[in-house]
Amino acid sequence: MDIYSKRLPTIKQLQYFIAVCEELSFTGAAKKLGISQPPLSTQIKNLEETLQSTLFLRNSHNIVLTNEGEILKSKVTQLLSDLCSMVKSTKHLEKVIIGTTKTLSFDYIPYFKSFLSKFSDETEIYKHNYTSKELILELQKGNIDFAFVSDYSTRDFNENSILIYQEPMTLVLPAHHPCSKQDKVNLNDVIDLPLFWFKQHLNPFFYDQCEKVFNSLNHPLHRRAELADNLSMLLEVALGKAIMLLPQSMTQMKVDGVIYKKLINSQDKKLKINIYLIWRKNIKTSTVNQAIIDYFNQHKIS
Repeated sequence: MDIYSKRLPTIKQLQYFIAVCEELSFTGAAKKLGISQPPLSTQIKNLEETLQSTLFLRNSHNIVLTNEGEILKSKVTQLLSDLCSMVKSTKHLEKVIIGTTKTLSFDYIPYFKSFLSKFSDETEIYKHNYTSKELILELQKGNIDFAFVSDYSTRDFNENSILIYQEPMTLVLPAHHPCSKQDKVNLNDVIDLPLFWFKQHLNPFFYDQCEKVFNSLNHPLHRRAELADNLSMLLEVALGKAIMLLPQSMTQMKVDGVIYKKLINSQDKKLKINIYLIWRKNIKTSTVNQAIIDYFNQHKIS
Protein backbone atom coordinates (compact mmCIF):
# COMPACT_ATOMS: atom_id res chain seq x y z
CA MET A 1 0.00 0.00 0.00
CA ASP A 2 1.33 3.48 -0.89
CA ILE A 3 0.48 7.01 0.29
CA TYR A 4 -2.05 7.42 -2.53
CA SER A 5 -4.06 4.36 -1.59
CA LYS A 6 -7.81 4.85 -1.37
CA ARG A 7 -7.81 2.48 1.59
CA LEU A 8 -6.13 4.98 3.90
CA PRO A 9 -8.38 6.23 6.73
CA THR A 10 -9.39 9.88 6.81
CA ILE A 11 -8.21 12.43 9.39
CA LYS A 12 -11.80 12.74 10.61
CA GLN A 13 -12.02 8.99 11.24
CA LEU A 14 -8.79 9.09 13.24
CA GLN A 15 -9.95 12.09 15.27
CA TYR A 16 -13.23 10.36 16.06
CA PHE A 17 -11.34 7.19 16.98
CA ILE A 18 -9.14 9.05 19.49
CA ALA A 19 -12.19 10.77 21.00
CA VAL A 20 -13.81 7.38 21.67
CA CYS A 21 -10.51 6.08 23.10
CA GLU A 22 -10.34 9.01 25.53
CA GLU A 23 -13.98 8.86 26.61
CA LEU A 24 -14.57 5.10 26.31
CA SER A 25 -18.10 6.12 25.47
CA PHE A 26 -19.72 6.92 22.14
CA THR A 27 -22.07 9.33 23.88
CA GLY A 28 -19.20 11.10 25.65
CA ALA A 29 -17.09 11.21 22.48
CA ALA A 30 -19.95 12.66 20.44
CA LYS A 31 -20.45 15.38 23.06
CA LYS A 32 -16.73 16.16 23.07
CA LEU A 33 -16.72 16.47 19.28
CA GLY A 34 -19.91 18.52 19.19
CA ILE A 35 -21.76 16.06 16.97
CA SER A 36 -24.60 13.57 17.33
CA GLN A 37 -23.83 9.91 18.01
CA PRO A 38 -24.98 8.29 14.68
CA PRO A 39 -22.33 9.94 12.45
CA LEU A 40 -19.66 9.08 15.02
CA SER A 41 -20.70 5.41 15.00
CA THR A 42 -20.68 5.44 11.19
CA GLN A 43 -17.16 6.86 11.01
CA ILE A 44 -15.82 4.29 13.49
CA LYS A 45 -17.50 1.48 11.57
CA ASN A 46 -15.97 2.77 8.30
CA LEU A 47 -12.55 2.98 9.97
CA GLU A 48 -12.78 -0.63 11.14
CA GLU A 49 -13.82 -1.73 7.65
CA THR A 50 -10.95 0.24 6.08
CA LEU A 51 -8.39 -1.31 8.45
CA GLN A 52 -10.16 -4.68 8.43
CA SER A 53 -9.77 -4.77 12.22
CA THR A 54 -12.04 -4.66 15.24
CA LEU A 55 -10.92 -1.69 17.34
CA PHE A 56 -13.46 -1.81 20.17
CA LEU A 57 -15.33 -4.49 22.06
CA ARG A 58 -18.77 -3.22 23.02
CA ASN A 59 -21.62 -4.33 25.23
CA SER A 60 -24.56 -2.47 26.75
CA HIS A 61 -22.40 -1.04 29.54
CA ASN A 62 -18.75 -0.81 28.49
CA ILE A 63 -16.39 -0.10 25.61
CA VAL A 64 -12.94 -1.71 25.67
CA LEU A 65 -10.07 -1.29 23.20
CA THR A 66 -8.88 -4.44 21.49
CA ASN A 67 -5.15 -5.14 21.14
CA GLU A 68 -5.32 -3.75 17.59
CA GLY A 69 -7.11 -0.69 18.97
CA GLU A 70 -4.42 -0.11 21.60
CA ILE A 71 -1.66 -0.26 19.01
CA LEU A 72 -3.55 2.07 16.67
CA LYS A 73 -4.28 4.52 19.49
CA SER A 74 -0.60 5.07 20.21
CA LYS A 75 0.28 5.56 16.55
CA VAL A 76 -2.69 7.82 15.76
CA THR A 77 -2.11 10.02 18.81
CA GLN A 78 1.45 10.69 17.62
CA LEU A 79 0.31 11.14 14.01
CA LEU A 80 -2.32 13.75 14.93
CA SER A 81 0.12 15.51 17.27
CA ASP A 82 2.70 15.71 14.47
CA LEU A 83 0.03 16.97 12.08
CA CYS A 84 -0.96 19.76 14.51
CA SER A 85 2.69 20.77 14.89
CA MET A 86 3.13 20.81 11.13
CA VAL A 87 0.10 23.06 10.64
CA LYS A 88 1.30 25.48 13.34
CA SER A 89 4.83 25.60 11.94
CA THR A 90 3.60 26.41 8.43
CA LYS A 91 1.20 29.16 9.52
CA HIS A 92 2.79 32.54 8.86
CA LEU A 93 -0.29 34.57 9.66
CA GLU A 94 0.14 37.09 12.45
CA LYS A 95 -2.16 36.60 15.38
CA VAL A 96 -5.20 38.84 15.75
CA ILE A 97 -4.60 41.24 18.67
CA ILE A 98 -7.57 41.82 21.00
CA GLY A 99 -7.73 44.43 23.76
CA THR A 100 -9.93 43.94 26.84
CA THR A 101 -11.10 46.75 29.08
CA LYS A 102 -9.93 46.59 32.67
CA THR A 103 -13.51 47.32 33.75
CA LEU A 104 -14.25 43.58 33.83
CA SER A 105 -12.33 40.44 34.67
CA PHE A 106 -12.87 38.47 31.47
CA ASP A 107 -11.16 35.36 32.87
CA TYR A 108 -14.18 34.86 35.14
CA ILE A 109 -16.87 35.24 32.48
CA PRO A 110 -17.70 31.86 30.83
CA TYR A 111 -18.99 33.60 27.69
CA PHE A 112 -15.58 35.12 26.96
CA LYS A 113 -13.59 32.11 28.18
CA SER A 114 -15.44 30.02 25.59
CA PHE A 115 -14.58 32.48 22.80
CA LEU A 116 -10.91 32.76 23.79
CA SER A 117 -10.62 28.97 23.97
CA LYS A 118 -12.17 28.55 20.51
CA PHE A 119 -9.82 31.14 18.96
CA SER A 120 -6.76 30.50 21.14
CA ASP A 121 -4.49 29.64 18.20
CA GLU A 122 -5.47 32.70 16.17
CA THR A 123 -5.68 35.46 18.79
CA GLU A 124 -3.53 37.20 21.36
CA ILE A 125 -4.73 39.35 24.24
CA TYR A 126 -3.21 42.81 24.46
CA LYS A 127 -1.70 42.59 27.95
CA HIS A 128 -2.15 46.16 29.14
CA ASN A 129 -4.29 47.53 31.94
CA TYR A 130 -6.29 49.85 29.67
CA THR A 131 -9.61 51.62 30.01
CA SER A 132 -12.12 51.49 27.16
CA LYS A 133 -11.13 55.02 26.15
CA GLU A 134 -7.46 54.02 25.94
CA LEU A 135 -8.28 50.87 23.97
CA ILE A 136 -10.14 52.91 21.39
CA LEU A 137 -7.03 55.06 20.93
CA GLU A 138 -4.91 51.91 20.53
CA LEU A 139 -7.40 50.67 17.95
CA GLN A 140 -7.19 53.93 16.00
CA LYS A 141 -3.37 53.76 16.09
CA GLY A 142 -3.52 50.27 14.60
CA ASN A 143 -1.88 48.60 17.61
CA ILE A 144 -4.81 46.22 18.08
CA ASP A 145 -7.40 44.71 15.74
CA PHE A 146 -10.40 44.21 18.04
CA ALA A 147 -11.37 45.40 21.51
CA PHE A 148 -13.92 44.50 24.17
CA VAL A 149 -15.00 47.86 25.56
CA SER A 150 -17.76 49.24 27.75
CA ASP A 151 -20.14 51.95 26.52
CA TYR A 152 -17.50 54.65 26.23
CA SER A 153 -17.53 56.39 22.84
CA THR A 154 -18.81 53.43 20.81
CA ARG A 155 -20.79 56.02 18.83
CA ASP A 156 -17.66 56.34 16.64
CA PHE A 157 -17.92 52.65 15.71
CA ASN A 158 -21.58 52.29 14.74
CA GLU A 159 -20.81 50.10 11.74
CA ASN A 160 -17.87 48.40 13.42
CA SER A 161 -19.37 47.34 16.73
CA ILE A 162 -21.62 44.65 18.18
CA LEU A 163 -23.30 44.65 21.59
CA ILE A 164 -22.19 41.25 22.87
CA TYR A 165 -22.63 41.14 26.65
CA GLN A 166 -24.22 42.86 29.65
CA GLU A 167 -22.42 42.56 32.97
CA PRO A 168 -24.54 42.72 36.16
CA MET A 169 -23.42 44.90 39.06
CA THR A 170 -22.95 43.39 42.53
CA LEU A 171 -23.45 45.30 45.77
CA VAL A 172 -20.56 45.13 48.24
CA LEU A 173 -21.59 45.55 51.89
CA PRO A 174 -20.02 45.37 55.35
CA ALA A 175 -20.77 41.87 56.66
CA HIS A 176 -22.40 43.34 59.77
CA HIS A 177 -24.86 45.52 57.81
CA PRO A 178 -28.55 44.58 58.40
CA CYS A 179 -29.05 43.92 54.66
CA SER A 180 -26.27 41.33 54.59
CA LYS A 181 -28.85 38.66 55.54
CA GLN A 182 -31.02 39.35 52.49
CA ASP A 183 -30.77 37.40 49.23
CA LYS A 184 -31.23 40.56 47.17
CA VAL A 185 -30.77 44.12 48.40
CA ASN A 186 -32.66 47.31 47.58
CA LEU A 187 -30.40 50.36 47.26
CA ASN A 188 -33.02 52.27 49.24
CA ASP A 189 -31.98 50.20 52.27
CA VAL A 190 -28.27 51.06 52.16
CA ILE A 191 -28.32 54.85 51.89
CA ASP A 192 -26.89 55.04 55.42
CA LEU A 193 -23.42 54.51 53.92
CA PRO A 194 -21.65 56.44 51.13
CA LEU A 195 -21.00 54.71 47.82
CA PHE A 196 -17.51 54.59 46.33
CA TRP A 197 -18.07 55.92 42.82
CA PHE A 198 -16.10 56.80 39.71
CA LYS A 199 -15.82 60.14 37.91
CA GLN A 200 -18.25 60.81 35.09
CA HIS A 201 -15.62 61.33 32.37
CA LEU A 202 -14.33 57.77 32.82
CA ASN A 203 -17.54 56.31 31.39
CA PRO A 204 -20.16 59.00 30.69
CA PHE A 205 -22.81 56.64 29.33
CA PHE A 206 -22.76 54.21 32.25
CA TYR A 207 -22.45 57.05 34.76
CA ASP A 208 -25.62 58.69 33.42
CA GLN A 209 -27.36 55.31 33.30
CA CYS A 210 -26.62 54.81 37.00
CA GLU A 211 -27.61 58.36 37.92
CA LYS A 212 -31.13 57.67 36.67
CA VAL A 213 -31.39 54.78 39.13
CA PHE A 214 -29.82 56.74 42.00
CA ASN A 215 -32.17 59.69 41.40
CA SER A 216 -35.19 57.39 41.63
CA LEU A 217 -34.32 56.36 45.19
CA ASN A 218 -36.40 57.59 48.12
CA HIS A 219 -33.43 59.50 49.55
CA PRO A 220 -30.14 60.75 48.07
CA LEU A 221 -27.33 58.22 47.81
CA HIS A 222 -24.13 59.92 48.90
CA ARG A 223 -21.09 59.38 46.72
CA ARG A 224 -17.48 59.06 47.85
CA ALA A 225 -14.48 59.36 45.52
CA GLU A 226 -12.89 56.05 44.59
CA LEU A 227 -9.55 55.12 46.12
CA ALA A 228 -6.50 54.00 44.15
CA ASP A 229 -7.43 50.30 44.06
CA ASN A 230 -10.25 47.89 44.85
CA LEU A 231 -8.49 46.32 47.83
CA SER A 232 -8.22 49.66 49.63
CA MET A 233 -11.92 50.27 49.07
CA LEU A 234 -12.88 46.76 50.17
CA LEU A 235 -11.00 47.29 53.43
CA GLU A 236 -12.97 50.51 54.00
CA VAL A 237 -16.19 48.60 53.34
CA ALA A 238 -15.12 45.95 55.86
CA LEU A 239 -14.73 48.72 58.45
CA GLY A 240 -18.30 49.85 57.76
CA LYS A 241 -17.28 53.16 56.18
CA ALA A 242 -18.76 52.69 52.69
CA ILE A 243 -20.40 50.40 50.14
CA MET A 244 -19.45 49.56 46.57
CA LEU A 245 -20.98 48.46 43.29
CA LEU A 246 -18.67 46.13 41.39
CA PRO A 247 -19.08 44.26 38.10
CA GLN A 248 -19.97 40.66 38.89
CA SER A 249 -16.72 39.33 37.40
CA MET A 250 -14.69 41.56 39.74
CA THR A 251 -16.02 40.02 42.94
CA GLN A 252 -13.46 37.22 43.24
CA MET A 253 -11.42 38.91 45.97
CA LYS A 254 -12.30 37.60 49.43
CA VAL A 255 -11.91 40.07 52.30
CA ASP A 256 -12.97 39.43 55.89
CA GLY A 257 -15.88 41.63 56.86
CA VAL A 258 -17.14 42.07 53.29
CA ILE A 259 -20.13 40.40 51.65
CA TYR A 260 -21.34 40.43 48.03
CA LYS A 261 -25.06 40.73 47.30
CA LYS A 262 -27.29 40.86 44.22
CA LEU A 263 -29.58 43.84 43.74
CA ILE A 264 -33.35 43.55 43.52
CA ASN A 265 -34.52 42.76 39.99
CA SER A 266 -35.82 46.23 39.11
CA GLN A 267 -32.45 47.81 39.91
CA ASP A 268 -30.34 44.97 38.58
CA LYS A 269 -31.93 45.27 35.12
CA LYS A 270 -31.03 48.96 34.90
CA LEU A 271 -27.50 48.67 36.28
CA LYS A 272 -25.72 46.55 33.70
CA ILE A 273 -22.52 47.41 31.86
CA ASN A 274 -22.86 47.04 28.10
CA ILE A 275 -19.81 45.39 26.52
CA TYR A 276 -19.17 45.84 22.80
CA LEU A 277 -16.87 44.18 20.33
CA ILE A 278 -15.36 46.94 18.17
CA TRP A 279 -12.83 46.71 15.36
CA ARG A 280 -10.73 48.99 13.20
CA LYS A 281 -12.50 50.53 10.23
CA ASN A 282 -9.56 49.63 8.00
CA ILE A 283 -9.14 46.12 9.38
CA LYS A 284 -7.83 43.74 6.75
CA THR A 285 -10.14 41.16 5.26
CA SER A 286 -9.16 37.72 6.51
CA THR A 287 -10.80 34.43 7.35
CA VAL A 288 -10.00 34.80 11.07
CA ASN A 289 -11.22 38.38 11.35
CA GLN A 290 -14.48 37.50 9.64
CA ALA A 291 -14.86 34.37 11.81
CA ILE A 292 -14.53 36.51 14.97
CA ILE A 293 -17.16 38.98 13.74
CA ASP A 294 -19.46 36.13 12.68
CA TYR A 295 -19.02 34.42 16.07
CA PHE A 296 -20.25 37.46 17.96
CA ASN A 297 -22.98 38.25 15.44
CA GLN A 298 -24.38 34.79 16.22
CA HIS A 299 -24.24 35.49 19.99
CA LYS A 300 -25.04 39.20 20.04
CA ILE A 301 -27.68 40.76 22.25
CA SER A 302 -30.76 41.91 20.36
